[in-house]
Amino acid sequence: MRKDQSIIIQNTQSGIKEIKTILYWNHKRGAEAHCLVRLYIWLTQPKAIAVISEIESNSPGLEITDDFTGVVAALRQLFREDLENRLEDLVWIVHHGRFSYYETLDQETFTKVDLKWKGQFVECDLSDWHLLKEAEIKEILDGVVLESVQEVLKDLGCV
Repeated sequence: MRKDQSIIIQNTQSGIKEIKTILYWNHKRGAEAHCLVRLYIWLTQPKAIAVISEIESNSPGLEITDDFTGVVAALRQLFREDLENRLEDLVWIVHHGRFSYYETLDQETFTKVDLKWKGQFVECDLSDWHLLKEAEIKEILDGVVLESVQEVLKDLGCV
């Protein structure tokens, strides 16, 4: 995992800490995988959002949807001090679009994943994945404007 690639912005005006990073983890299929993560952590209330975007540079067969608990564990380990007291309040969003696969269509999708915490461990299955409508994602983001994936990848030096 490479925390040194992260961009961390603590916006005192909005009261939100924003973290952008490429997250690397050992996929359950035995190879290193990666994805784009954007964390939004409210500083004055128990609220946080993780937007996890599948990006086309990740190898086929190592998708985030196939090892989401691995993504969660790696992100939790990398940003333990930011997330540890917020895990129950954290909203997990999986993001796909034209940036996800070389042969994909132009449509973006956002899927909320409701994790089940069993002590220090996490579980989820297909019934925990909920495709969001545009109004639902706007409500969850609560005023946060998502930069385009390409813009964030450029900021991180990945394009």
